[in-house]
Amino acid sequence: MAVTLKDIANRAGVSLATVSRVLNNDPRLSVSVETRRKIISIAEQLSYTKRPKSRVTGRRIAIVQWYSAERELDDIYYMSVRMNVEQAAQQAGFMTMTVFENNMDQIPQDIDGIVAIGKFSGHQLHLFEKLTPAVVVVDYDVLVGGLDCVLPDFVGGMNQAAGYLTTHYQNIGLIAGLELTTDGQRVRDVREKTFLNALKDRERYNPKMVKVENYTVDGGYKAMKELLAGPESLDAVMVTNDAMAVGALRALHEAHVVIPDQIALVSFNDIESVTCNLYPALSAVHVATDQMASVAIELLGRRLADSELAPQRVVVGTRLMLRQSTPPEEPIHNAN
Repeated sequence: MAVTLKDIANRAGVSLATVSRVLNNDPRLSVSVETRRKIISIAEQLSYTKRPKSRVTGRRIAIVQWYSAERELDDIYYMSVRMNVEQAAQQAGFMTMTVFENNMDQIPQDIDGIVAIGKFSGHQLHLFEKLTPAVVVVDYDVLVGGLDCVLPDFVGGMNQAAGYLTTHYQNIGLIAGLELTTDGQRVRDVREKTFLNALKDRERYNPKMVKVENYTVDGGYKAMKELLAGPESLDAVMVTNDAMAVGALRALHEAHVVIPDQIALVSFNDIESVTCNLYPALSAVHVATDQMASVAIELLGRRLADSELAPQRVVVGTRLMLRQSTPPEEPIHNAN
């Protein structure tokens, strides 16, 4: 079996994007000499041979963002995914065009492939398939519909967060998000279900401490205000995306709640330009958007080479990053 960039990335302990950029001598890449040498050495040991770019050079793909350009600014997780997909596609030799808010009329009829980012209804996915058999969806599990997809390990990430919080806190709230496809279909978020199941398993579930709002800064702000106004004592809150966490943090600051001494806060996605620049810096479940993008482009290339391949779902691992919004010494609050 041919050696892939993923094999090298796994051996070197770096992302697919880093391996690709090192082996393609990307002058914009900022990486240590030691890491560069390690990647090249592993590639030589594995007898890696670059695949000829002729397979994709000149192929045109549409990168379809389910958000509008304006909405993207409110939730830059999806901006990060899009920009990484664009970069990975261009490095692979694809010609790209980006379409916002699922505007099908902007996609050429003769497009070679589509990378769709976000949550799409069955009807929307069918429209993509009418244009091209080469469709990869990022951040949404559509394997049951017969399409390739790449998504973060929502279940693993939420279980990591739940394990940490339930070990150190008794009264744990959840701020979850309500999502709709661009044609109005409800999207079921596995993050909410996973976290609540973990709380139930550990006898920490309190339905009065669960709030569901839109996945926006305002949604997180409103949900946290409601939690703070409730009669329940609150020690920690899990928030299912960074945008909502920003709003939740604002509500806590307005209420003069000391973080993490009075309430700890954990987010999901961990776009570091957001989480690391807030006060306090947010603990969060980190999603590797660059690796998701690289895998998506690799899947698209395979699909273009052989449309009869069985569809694949690739789940990219997550990890919990502890920062200032959770206490460094990890005290146990209100334990029985």
